[in-house]
Amino acid sequence: MSENRFIAAVACVAVLGSISLHALAQSSTEATVKPRASAQQLWDAQPRMNRLIVKFRDDGTSKTTAQSATSAQERVQALNRSVAMAGRATPSTLSYLKSVSQHTHVAQTSAAMGHAELKALAQTVALDPRVEYAEVDERVFPHFVPNDSFYTSQQGNLKSPFVEAGGANLPNAWGRMAADVPVSGAGVTVAVLDTGYRPHADLAANIVGGYDFISQDGINDFTTANDGNARDADALDPGDWNTLASLCDVENSSWHGTKVAGIIGAVGNNGSGIIGVAYRARILPVRVLGVCGGYTSDTAAALQWAAGLSVPGVPDNPHPAKVINMSFGRSGTCSLTYQAAISAARTAGSAIVVSTGNEYSKTTITQPANCMGVIAVAAHTSTGAASDYTNVGPGTTISAPGNSIYTTKNTGTTVPSSDSYGTHTGTSFSAPHVAGVAALLMQIKPGMTPAEVQTHLVNSARSYAAGTYCASRSDCGAGLLDAFKAVHTLLQSQGVANATPLMNTLPTQYVLPGGTLQFTASATDAEGDEVAFLGSGLPAGATFNAVTGVFTWSKAQPAGDYTFVIQPTDGAVLGASLSVKISVTTAIPAEPVVPVTPVTPVASAGGGGGSLHWIDVMAGLFLLLATTWLRQAPAQKRVDQQD
Repeated sequence: MSENRFIAAVACVAVLGSISLHALAQSSTEATVKPRASAQQLWDAQPRMNRLIVKFRDDGTSKTTAQSATSAQERVQALNRSVAMAGRATPSTLSYLKSVSQHTHVAQTSAAMGHAELKALAQTVALDPRVEYAEVDERVFPHFVPNDSFYTSQQGNLKSPFVEAGGANLPNAWGRMAADVPVSGAGVTVAVLDTGYRPHADLAANIVGGYDFISQDGINDFTTANDGNARDADALDPGDWNTLASLCDVENSSWHGTKVAGIIGAVGNNGSGIIGVAYRARILPVRVLGVCGGYTSDTAAALQWAAGLSVPGVPDNPHPAKVINMSFGRSGTCSLTYQAAISAARTAGSAIVVSTGNEYSKTTITQPANCMGVIAVAAHTSTGAASDYTNVGPGTTISAPGNSIYTTKNTGTTVPSSDSYGTHTGTSFSAPHVAGVAALLMQIKPGMTPAEVQTHLVNSARSYAAGTYCASRSDCGAGLLDAFKAVHTLLQSQGVANATPLMNTLPTQYVLPGGTLQFTASATDAEGDEVAFLGSGLPAGATFNAVTGVFTWSKAQPAGDYTFVIQPTDGAVLGASLSVKISVTTAIPAEPVVPVTPVTPVASAGGGGGSLHWIDVMAGLFLLLATTWLRQAPAQKRVDQQD
C-alpha cells in the first residue's frame, strides 16, 4: 500500500470515530432535550428518595483489606462538612448505610428528597476531592417475559403489534411498576358473569368468593340451572349441555365462564399453561348462564350484587368488583331493567365491559352492549381487521382480539372432566381482554372511575388496519385495544417515570447517486423492554426493518434530499421520534462540523460534549490529507466504493 493510501485509510478511521463522538454529543444535547426534560419532570413527581452511592478515591491506606464499617461511616459523615462548605443549604445529613465494595458505600440522607434535589446533592458530594463519583441509588425493575409454556406459541393475541398486528400489546404493560408491584391487576377484583367456573389449575389460585344467581324456571324446575337448586353460594359450573332440540340448540357443555375467566386472570409467570391479561387480579365468578342461556332478571340482579349492591334474599358480596365482564347478550334495544342495573353498578364504581355479539351485523350491536354506560367490545383478527362475524354499530367502544384465542377449558362433553386448554373465537373472548386491561388501570389508580377507565382505553386505542372495513368508520369504536399505551399514559398522568424510549440521534446520511447505503436506527429504553420501530415517509426503493432498525437504500434514487421519520413503538404515542435526512449528492462533505484550527483546551468536569477534543483535531488533520488524495483519484473509483 502506498503512503498516500495508508494515510487515507487512517483518515477514514479517524473520521468515523469523530462522527461517532459528535453523534453521541448530539444525542445527549439536541435530539433528546425535550424527552429527557419530560422524564426529569416525571422523576421529580416520584415518591421521595434518600440514598446515594458514593465511591471514594483510593488514598493508598487500605490496599489489602476492606475498610471496616466504622471507617466507612467516618468517611461518609465527613462529607457533611464538605456539603456545608459548598454552601448547600439542606436540612438533611448523610450517614453510612452499607457498602458495595471496598471504596464504594451507600449514604443515606436523614430526610427524603425529590429525585432532582437528591441528584443535585450527589453532584455537590462529587466535588469533594476525596470522592471519585456520587450518584443517586436508583431503583431497577425486572424485565418481564412470561415463562408460561403456551405464551410464546399460542398467545399471539397478547403480544406486541410488531409480533402480531392485532395483538393487545401486553408485554410492555406488564413490564411497568405501580407502587413497587408489577402491573398485573394485583388487588383488583374482576367479576365474570357467565356459566360459573371450573377450578382449573391455571386459574383456581385467583378465584375468590362467587355466587350462583340462576333461579328456578318454575316450581321445582331447575332446567336452566342444571344443578338441582336455585340461587346459592356455589358458582361452580356443572355443565350447560342440552339434548332437547325443543328447548334450544343441541350442544355439549361450553365451559364458557372458565374460558372467559382464563383470558382475564389465568395465573401468570408460573412456568405452565397460559397467562391472563390481569394475571394477578382476583376473579369473582358469578353464575348467570346455564342450559339455553339465562334470564335478564338474573343477570341484572347479579350485576348489582357483583358491584357490591344489596339484592333481596342474597347475602352481600364480600368482594365487590371494580370491573365486571359480561360476554353475553340478546337482540333489541337496551331493556329498562338492564339500564337501571348498569347505572346503579356504574354509580357504585364498577366499569362494565360487554361483548357486542356475533351476528355479523355491521349496523347494530346486541343488548346490554347497547346500553348507556358500558364499554362495548367488538372483535378483530390477528391482522387488525374487524372480524367478519363481529357486530359493530353505534355504541361500539373499542375492539380487541377475538379470533382463535387460547385459554382455559375443561374436557368434559357434558359433566366436568379434566383441565385443558383450547382456542376459541367470538366477541365473548374479546371483551375479557378489555376487562383485564381495565383491571391493570385500576391497579395503577385505585378509585379510578368507570368514565376514566373508558377514556384511557379509548384514547390509547390503535387505528384499524388500513384498507379494512372499519379503518374509516366511526361506528366501529375507537380502534384496537393497546394495553401498553393505556397503562403508560396513565402512569405518566400519575407522575410515575417509566422510561419512554428515546431515539438515538443520527447525522445526515450521504450517498452518491446510484450508490447504496445501510445504517441502523436504535432507541434507548432504560427498563429493557422490547423496542421495535415505526418508519413513515420512506422514499421509494428504501426498506426499513421495524424489528432490527436496519435501513437499506436502493441505487435508483436521483440527487436530492430525502427525509423520513422513525419512532420506537413504545414511544410513538408519546411523540418520541427521530427525523432522518438522506442526501444524494456528488459533493459528500467528509466532516463539515469539525474545525481544523487549533484551539485552547477548556477544562471540563466531564460530560457535555461542547469542547473540542484532541482526537477531533487529529481527525481534522488526517481529513485534509485524505481529501487531497481523494481529489486526485479518478471519480469512477469513488463511485465504486459506495457499492
